[in-house]
Amino acid sequence: MQDRELYRQILGIASPWRVERVELRRADGEVHVFIEHDEQVRWPCPEVQHRVRAPRSSIERRWRHLDTCQYRTILHARPPRSDCPEHGPRVVRLPWAEASSRFTALFEALAISWLKEASQQGVAELPGLSWDEIHGILERAVRRGLARRGTEPTALLGVDEKSFRKRHRYLTIVNGLKRSRVLFVAEGRRKASLDGFWETLSEEQLSGVEAVAMDMWDPYVASTHEHLLESDKKIV
Repeated sequence: MQDRELYRQILGIASPWRVERVELRRADGEVHVFIEHDEQVRWPCPEVQHRVRAPRSSIERRWRHLDTCQYRTILHARPPRSDCPEHGPRVVRLPWAEASSRFTALFEALAISWLKEASQQGVAELPGLSWDEIHGILERAVRRGLARRGTEPTALLGVDEKSFRKRHRYLTIVNGLKRSRVLFVAEGRRKASLDGFWETLSEEQLSGVEAVAMDMWDPYVASTHEHLLESDKKIV
């Protein structure tokens, strides 16, 4: 099997994309994979489904991929822009990475699995990345998770404060107790900190709240009274 076909299959590259060439840069400890696309392709606008023609992009971009054995692997491509009459020029969706990322989806998935076990600084040191790069991967994962979550019932809630760093700095954290997940985080432990959570809920979600467990911190109690009907019966 030729190296181009090997990496095409490894990366899951399909038409109109193709692996044009693969370069082993042994002195740098890197493998560089160059991806091209067919000409005269009608690309879908990333905002809508209809397809439009797009000129070939002249700007090459790079993405860090999973290592090939001991070699760091870098993808190269020139993503075209779809000239959509409604949304204007937009970089087309790529099968291997998000538009705002400099890492492939598979690389980010590996980093996210590491983040479940170690700090951001610790994870950054493993592949030789900066703290900011790892934090960007984390932020994109959170955005994807929130987008998939959608609207869900909020029958049983937990509200608590969490101190961090020094000098009594706090976060307000709201948890969904049935599914054991964090629903909201805000700085401080003021009434306004919790107000921000209630404002994210629909009328249906607010009416569906059955109980709110908290430690009776006055600002939290005041916020709950203001936003929930029959809150005296719901505060635990």
